[in-house]
Amino acid sequence: MSSELRIFVPIAIRATINSLIPRLETASGLSVTQLIDLNPAIPERISAGEAYDIGLTNSSYAKALISAGHADGASHHSFGRVPLAVGRKAGTENRISKDLKGIKALFHEAESIAYTGAGTSGRTYVEVMEQLGLTNAIVPKSQAMGGGEPVASVAAGETELAVAPLTTVLATPGIVPAAIFPEELGANIDMSIFLSTTPQTGAATALAFLTADELNDELAAAGILRFELN
Repeated sequence: MSSELRIFVPIAIRATINSLIPRLETASGLSVTQLIDLNPAIPERISAGEAYDIGLTNSSYAKALISAGHADGASHHSFGRVPLAVGRKAGTENRISKDLKGIKALFHEAESIAYTGAGTSGRTYVEVMEQLGLTNAIVPKSQAMGGGEPVASVAAGETELAVAPLTTVLATPGIVPAAIFPEELGANIDMSIFLSTTPQTGAATALAFLTADELNDELAAAGILRFELN
């Protein structure tokens, strides 16, 4: 029996999971290997047969994996809801916009905006711009990038704003939140957690640790809010 616990982790919450690994390994008695990728790529890798014990990804993908027999439905739990946010270089301004008027003004005033083209956050950003009627005005000055690249671009001073999960903005040195998308826009990124159909012994204990209420305050400080599955 292997002593390795393989966990799929979205790029958006890898910093948070990294901070939990030592306690997770103690709780499960296993060494943890993270399989890090963009949310849309995780179900593709699982569906292709890549071995794993625990999966973390968007709730819609988790439900599809369960329906297809690639994940254990009985183990499916909510993990956390991550607000979509906008990051800017630290020291430029301290105000955080949390209303539609402020967010619209922020995007109109910006000269350049970066987002993750193949990620859930990028798709959500484009959808929200369409919802707000800003597609023609804002999307042309927005640049699609790879995972983790938008915040890195802002930190390097190459781009003015980065649209990314709040977790990513908070975890990136030199970047501060410029805006957090309000609940009414439906821009939150919901994450689920689940076991594979053949999980390693100790995986259920690890899942119980990651879903325990004792972590709620710590996760909230990192930009992850607990929620109930529908």
